Amino acid sequence: MKAPTDLIEGTFPDLGETSASVLARDLERGETLIAHQPRVPTLPASNAKLATAARALAELGPTHRFSTVVHARGERRGETLLGDLVVVATGAPDLSQSDLVELAEQVAAAGIGSIVGEIVVDAAAFDEQSLGPGWTWDDGQFDYGAKSTPLALNRNTVDITVTADDDDVDVNASPTSTVVRIEPDVAVADDGETKLSVYKKRASEVIRIEGSLPAGETAVKPSPVDDPMFHAASVFKSALEQKGIDVNGWIRVESGGVDAGEPIARVESAPVATLVEHTLHRSDNFYAEQLARAVAREVSGDGSWAVWEDHVTGFIDKLGGGPVRLRDGSGLSRYNLLSAHGVVSVLEWSRTQPWGERFYESLPRAGVEGTVATRLEGLPVTVRAKTGTLTGARALSGFVDRDGQPQIVFSCLLSSLTDAHEPAAVDRIDAFVRELVSAR
Repeated sequence: MKAPTDLIEGTFPDLGETSASVLARDLERGETLIAHQPRVPTLPASNAKLATAARALAELGPTHRFSTVVHARGERRGETLLGDLVVVATGAPDLSQSDLVELAEQVAAAGIGSIVGEIVVDAAAFDEQSLGPGWTWDDGQFDYGAKSTPLALNRNTVDITVTADDDDVDVNASPTSTVVRIEPDVAVADDGETKLSVYKKRASEVIRIEGSLPAGETAVKPSPVDDPMFHAASVFKSALEQKGIDVNGWIRVESGGVDAGEPIARVESAPVATLVEHTLHRSDNFYAEQLARAVAREVSGDGSWAVWEDHVTGFIDKLGGGPVRLRDGSGLSRYNLLSAHGVVSVLEWSRTQPWGERFYESLPRAGVEGTVATRLEGLPVTVRAKTGTLTGARALSGFVDRDGQPQIVFSCLLSSLTDAHEPAAVDRIDAFVRELVSAR
């Protein structure tokens, strides 16, 4: 292997104008291979999801499933419920429209044909803050910054479908509800190029669609919704009505917890292990925040980011991975700080846990899948790693595998990237990993 200083300076020649925290360790020998400011905290971006995944597997367990349960509260007279349907939600990240249809079918199967009352959402699982601390003001306009809520349909987004013919453009949202308003300004493209921008207008229910689309083309883009729990409950109400169930009342969201009544319908999420794999493969911010807040609720009864921060930073401190500050679960927060040593500490600890193999296999394989599908192709070994991308920051952390077993654990966090340094960062990180592999 090249001397550590040569390897660092050779792959990151601009360290005088950027920040880097880098660490690579041999797992078999327990020795440090490369270290450059390994304990200096920097912006981890989505490498924060590694800590979120580890804590979700540890605290919730790989087989845990999030439940969404409908209760009948009130007196029943024949097929009429003189009271409310109460939806008790616990933050399932993968709740779908088909799940709400399944709940409606179960309500009908329970013998309820009419509800003289409201649909009440029990939202006590999480606190009322729905946007993460340290997110920028415009993050919430786009799907990657969707709100985190106990009842969350389709990742708290709707799919905007834009279809163009020779003369006109049609725009629709799905699943739709009374709180989804679209404002299209899309033309048929004369130049044959798709140029679409989809975003939710700030502090508004309106989803704005701008740009152009060639005739004969269809494009689908997600957008967050402004009032996601009311939206989900509205879609559920429509599903009930489509099953022939008359709902006389409207929708109410209660954040303080309610007396739910008799459970009559239930759906469950995929297991946490599956949710973690999705989170790491897709770098899904929404899934990560749901998992983080569920961990906070599990350890304290308070599904808040404040509890999450105390929990996850305390965990990393106990591993000796500090200094650290993690305000959210996804890494979207600009307040987050974590070092390469902190990331490596989490990765090494996770490998020793009963679920360690599942955690390892949840990391996407470079050149094959997930956010590293087009990176580090052609290597003679397997690299499983998590990316991180924010304006001014790039990261990659994970394992180098030989003969089916992780041999090297590494973390490379770059920040303070400006001008030409930012577009070059990914190539330089990949060059570092290639040198690391070739030297072993």
